[in-house]
Amino acid sequence: MSHEIMKTQDGTFAMAYREGDALPWHAAETNPQTFARFPTPQEVSDAARLGYEVQLVANCRPDGSPIADSFHISRVDDPATVYGRFVAGDWQPVQNSNLLELAAHICERHDFEMITAGALFDGAKVFAQMETKNEFSLPGNDKIVSRLLATVSHIGLESNKFIGCNTRVVCENTVKAATGEGAGIVCHDHRVAFDHEAIATAVGLNAESFGEFATFAAAAAVRALSDAEALEYFKVVYGGKEKVEDNGRVRHSIGVRKAMAAHRGQVFVPVGAADAADAADAALLVADRLDQIARGVATGLPADVTSDPSAAINPGHDLESARGTLWGAFNTVTWQADHQPIKNRGASFNIASNLLGEGTGGKLKAKAHRVALDLLTA
Repeated sequence: MSHEIMKTQDGTFAMAYREGDALPWHAAETNPQTFARFPTPQEVSDAARLGYEVQLVANCRPDGSPIADSFHISRVDDPATVYGRFVAGDWQPVQNSNLLELAAHICERHDFEMITAGALFDGAKVFAQMETKNEFSLPGNDKIVSRLLATVSHIGLESNKFIGCNTRVVCENTVKAATGEGAGIVCHDHRVAFDHEAIATAVGLNAESFGEFATFAAAAAVRALSDAEALEYFKVVYGGKEKVEDNGRVRHSIGVRKAMAAHRGQVFVPVGAADAADAADAALLVADRLDQIARGVATGLPADVTSDPSAAINPGHDLESARGTLWGAFNTVTWQADHQPIKNRGASFNIASNLLGEGTGGKLKAKAHRVALDLLTA
């Protein structure tokens, strides 16, 4: 399933959000339930279909005898659903109810509020997202809010995580609150007791990283970026091979070409392309223009590669804070990582990148942030 939200046996989805909020973008296909403001853990669990539990089951040899200190993780209500196949006996299950109780404790202690909860990957990962009181705005009413994500993994190979993340409201792009190695993340090992108090205290420290991101955003929003500089930025972030053709023109990677188009609110698809030849011609037209931009003899992309102007392409690209700035280029990358189609999945939802900060999208956003910081300090 493209959005990766678990579908239950009765056809509903394991996803719920706070009553009165706009439908979360990643839940558009799932018709999720809602829960009241300041819900109890049980109310969230009921709405998000998170009432199942996991268990350790001994692994056995073909003759039925148990293997010493070898277990797998399965659902209690459906033992055939196995999430982790090989864990030791000291692995301690953290149930979905434990996560929701911890989230409620964090909300009460730090004056946060629960906004979404659900299960991903057939229930192997469960999340609860909380809204903090931290937010700031850049010129043009470009609002960024701070959220805290708590996740539990039933796979057996991963720690449970508590991740501070910042969300740009206009486009729902997300980036981890801190991007250093392990920064902004509090991990809980399944082999130690689940200490609510200690984790809640550590999570409170993550708020400090929000100020660091606000400083970065403010600086990036006033750092002017020419088209030629934007092209170089995307080349560093996306990498990929460049092809030099016989006429000396450089053909940039598809990621770079798509980013340059999205940076200007355009789509890298020709209008009314009837066949592959038309698409190829449009691609060459873009390649020509990017080559000219790189040499400083042109700005902007050709108008005839713009798709439907009413389409929601890179929302917020034309805000005062983003237009022709490093902040705009950075958010082009985060928008593509979070909302553009993933190879071989056929749809535009990438919840692993947007919500969890994982996978290719998560790594791409972290790289985009590092490259942007380098430009600011150069």
